[in-house]
Amino acid sequence: MARSARIAAADFSASEREDAMAEVRQLITDLRDAAQDGRALARRYADVLTSVVDEYCLEFEKRAEAALARLETVE
Repeated sequence: MARSARIAAADFSASEREDAMAEVRQLITDLRDAAQDGRALARRYADVLTSVVDEYCLEFEKRAEAALARLETVE
């Protein structure tokens, strides 16, 4: 199979090989950029989710403390 790939590659002109290499390089660049964008987006969503969870936890903690204080005054 490797031999047939080499024979097929030999059938390309130098210009076609260079065009194919440029296309592969561009694909690699595009994939790298997409991966970086995906990681940045995931970090932003994680930050937003963390903020929302923190906000709700603080709010529920305040409510729980207030309810506990009310219960303690009843006893």
